[in-house]
Amino acid sequence: MEPPNQEVGYVKSSRAYLVRLEGLPTIHINDLVESDKGDSGLVNTLYGDEIEVLMLSEATIYPGQLFKRTGENLSIMVGDFLLGRSINPLGIPIDGKGILQKSTATVSLPLDRPARGIEAREFITEQLITGVTLVDHLIPLGKGQRELVLGDGHSGKTSFLIDLIVNQNPNQLVCVYGLIGKPATAIKNLINALMVNKAMSHTVVVASSSTEPSPMIFLTPFAALTVAEYWQSKGHDVLVILDDMGNHAKIYREIALLGGKSPGRESYPGDIFYQHARLMERAGKYNQQFGGGSITALPIVELNLNDFTTLIPTNLMSIADGHLLFKSNLYNKNQRPAIDISLSVSRVGRQTQQLVSSLLSRRVRQILAQAGELETLSQFSAELPPETQLLLRQRDLIEEIIKQDDLTAVSLPIQIVLLGLVFTNFLQDKDGVFMRKYKNTLIKAFSQDSELVKITQQVSQLQSDAQLLQLLETADHKLKEICK
Repeated sequence: MEPPNQEVGYVKSSRAYLVRLEGLPTIHINDLVESDKGDSGLVNTLYGDEIEVLMLSEATIYPGQLFKRTGENLSIMVGDFLLGRSINPLGIPIDGKGILQKSTATVSLPLDRPARGIEAREFITEQLITGVTLVDHLIPLGKGQRELVLGDGHSGKTSFLIDLIVNQNPNQLVCVYGLIGKPATAIKNLINALMVNKAMSHTVVVASSSTEPSPMIFLTPFAALTVAEYWQSKGHDVLVILDDMGNHAKIYREIALLGGKSPGRESYPGDIFYQHARLMERAGKYNQQFGGGSITALPIVELNLNDFTTLIPTNLMSIADGHLLFKSNLYNKNQRPAIDISLSVSRVGRQTQQLVSSLLSRRVRQILAQAGELETLSQFSAELPPETQLLLRQRDLIEEIIKQDDLTAVSLPIQIVLLGLVFTNFLQDKDGVFMRKYKNTLIKAFSQDSELVKITQQVSQLQSDAQLLQLLETADHKLKEICK
């Protein structure tokens, strides 16, 4: 019996991984095609009488070579079996742990899914607790938010992201870490760091190395968000980290220019905003009709010489709901995390904070802002009025409280207590040196001392910062005994 007629195409031209075919008249964008030697390609653009294909392997393609339809779209197999594993954008394991143990619950989801509309979404009301005092109080994140993380090299971004994953409760949040075109050693080091800190049990790593074909690197964030959508559709809260979108933009620019698309600002094609926007729009808080759960997206961009006014960072800023700006000069001053509070913003997270936390945060920000204006006068502190000296001491106390070593987590009630103490009589005559010496002692006391634990347990239910300070004043005598 003769095989049925099959739609085929022939190579008209080939430039690196980008191939143009004639034929295949009913093909669609994102369909998979296969060469006569078994090499897969992804349909990227349709022209009048040609199609543009991105090869997903490093095969050499020749003019006249035959391609045929596979009848499939680019998709990835997802399921609970992915937890603790590291895969490439096509779902192939790269962690050396053998094949994926798929189950009957396995589903195949397309990589390039359109973002769901407003009818699927809910108001963001729940805070994503990071365990990092500076972020949880001053630049809070909401579950379903898109927060850009940007900064120059060696400013502690990766350490912060690892801490963020390690500090999560495995039963409450699934983490997906997308590594986009990173060196193989960087991928290996990150996976090892997550394993050593027992964070892989609630994490999936989707990675492409810098040596892989550009189309594979381009597909990495799409695959990461597809994996996240699987758990979101089951009602889970998911954190997606896309590290970094600057690499992704450069790869797309390379693909677009190779395909003859017109360059625009900084040689990026005009649709670079669309490419990133359709990715970021897949994050959000979803209603029960669409599975419930949420996807919180943290796109990362490494800046060149601390300049965040270039095209890609500003594009992503306009898409996201805020940004965390890391600075290497703060990192070199031993501030961890090295986030510039005055230049960072969260447009959604503040609405998710507990009332007492929000009011306390406002007080803290006011102290930092006022002290910043008096910075040049601080060297003459002995001659300043008592009110100004108090303000500068409070600033120093706050700065010590929000400094946090890597791989440490502080619970939200303890964060509230420590920042609240800044405005009590106990710390009225104390400075940053005192806080540096006794910070861990205070954390331990409010976590373990039977009398102080009662205070810690009450703070989250308070309705004002005045109530908080009144409650903390009752511990004044006890604290003086502990911090002799």
